[in-house]
Order: sequence, then C-alpha cells, then structure tokens
Amino acid sequence: MSDHTAPITAPITAIARKDISDARRDRFILTVTVFLVIAAMASLVTGAIAMATDVATYNDARATLLALGKNADTFAKPEFYPLRLLRGAIEQIEIIGAVLGILTGFRAAASERGRQTLALIMTRPVRQWQFLAGKLGAGALLLAAGLGVVFLLAALLLSATSGVALTGSDLMRIVIVWITSSFYATSFFLLAFIATLWMKRPANALLFSFIVWLLLVLVAPQIGDTLDPDNQVAGGVFKELHIPKAEQNRIKASYATFETVRNDIEVSSITKHYERFTFAVLGIKDTYTGLPLGPILIEKSGDFFWILFATFGLTGLMFSRRLKSNRLTKE
Repeated sequence: MSDHTAPITAPITAIARKDISDARRDRFILTVTVFLVIAAMASLVTGAIAMATDVATYNDARATLLALGKNADTFAKPEFYPLRLLRGAIEQIEIIGAVLGILTGFRAAASERGRQTLALIMTRPVRQWQFLAGKLGAGALLLAAGLGVVFLLAALLLSATSGVALTGSDLMRIVIVWITSSFYATSFFLLAFIATLWMKRPANALLFSFIVWLLLVLVAPQIGDTLDPDNQVAGGVFKELHIPKAEQNRIKASYATFETVRNDIEVSSITKHYERFTFAVLGIKDTYTGLPLGPILIEKSGDFFWILFATFGLTGLMFSRRLKSNRLTKE
C-alpha cells in the first residue's frame, strides 16, 4: 500500500508496535521496571506497617474507653495521611525512573543503528516525523505502563497494610502524580533518544545522557537543599525555633542574593520541579497536608507546566532536525 493511500497513522502505529514488541522480547526494560517496583515498594512497606500500628493503637484505646463506659468521641481522632508514605516511591522515581527513561530512549535509537535498519527505514514510504512519532509513542507507553504498575501496587499496598482506606480524592491524587511521573520519565527518554540518534557514537550519547542525569537529578537538587539554611534542621530552623513569619522575612532579606542564586540552581532541575509538585499533591510536604486538591494544583501549576515545557521542548527539538540516513549506514 502506497504512502498516499495508507492512513497517515498506520506507519506510526506499526513502528510503535514493533518497538514495544522488541522491548518485551529483550526483557531489558522489564527488568529495570521490576527493579523500580521493588525499590518503591520496599520504601513503602516500613511506613505502612508503622501507620497500621498507630491506627491499631488508636482503635484499641478507643475500644478500651468504650468498654469502661467513657465517651470516646470526646477525644479527637488523629489524622492519618497514607499518601505521605509515597515519599520513598517518589524519590525512587526521581532517580530510577529517570534512568529507566534514559535506557528506554537509548535502546529505541541504538537498536535501529546497531542493526543498520535506520537507513533502510528512511528509504521506505515512511516520513521522518512518522518514524519519530512511532518511537516516541512506544517509549511513552512503555514508561507510562511501568510507572502505572508502580502506583497501582503502591495504592493496593497502602490500602492493605496501612489500616487506612484510600478515598476517591486520594486515588485522584495518585492518578495525577502518575501522569506527571510519565511526563517526567518521558523527558529523559527524549534526551537519550535524541542524543543517540544524532551523535556519531551511541556510547558517547549514553555517556552524555547520564552526565545530564547526574547534574539534573543529583547535583542541582542536592546543592539547593544543602545550601538552604532552613533545611539544616529537620522540619526547618525557623519552625523549630518558633520564629514569627515577619521575623523570618527580615532574616531572609539579609541573605536575599544568596537565596536567589541558591533557588536558581535548584529550579534549573526538572527533578526539583517534579518533587515540589508531587510532594504538594500527595501532602508529603507539611504545608500541603490535608489541604484540598484544587488550591494545590493552582499553586503548583508552574512546576507542572515546567515539566510539560521540558517534555514538549525536547519533542520539538526531535522533530526539528532532519535525520541523515547516509551517515548512519555505517557505524
């Protein structure tokens, strides 16, 4: 069937299906995804068991009061926030999820170059943008599916072990974080895919991708956290010393330039934006614990759009440059 009669999406679908089939066959992506699931669940179990113990202690105390004829309702029921236990899972996605995106993107491009099929594909009635869209679609689906497994198991584990049932709002928050995590991982997929497709040596592209990963995921956020004076004590120095808000602002004004530089380093990282958004939505950060979802999404929309900007910016870069099939015929 010629390019003129075939549906415009047929080549995209065929390429995506082929890439997903190849990824399932070599089991490499599956192995990394399983490792991410294990790491995320391991970080969740300890906190869930501790929360279950607290819930059981409260229920036992309430039952004792009722048995003694006391009015148990006079004692305020403590608030339990199971989504805060996802902190470890989010931190694993920040690191391992980004690595998964890099390796998926590298495999998507290197598999064509290594088997000398890229030049052949470019001679077929398949437009370059269709080839790239098919690869991107396959990579995004693989990452979304893998992360979907992580959050699905996390939700089931929380419900089963924490002793606190998840509400509809909790599930909505998990879905929002899953979508955001998929965009986050896809941005690293695009980074590695673009570099591997256009750099002369795939090995150099992989090295370049991991250097960027090191700077964005580990170095920049760590510099920002380490240099923040208020982070030197758990919970914050100002909070621990009970310093009024007005006095906090006066103190911060004395090192405003330093704080501006520190914050600029921190927000240069997509990982920090991802962390700020997910920590707020899940109520992991104390400031947002127990708050309605709507105001949080409005306040943190800048962090979410920063992630979208990075993902769609890399997508535009991928489509903007023409593939040189003659250069890729020999490696």
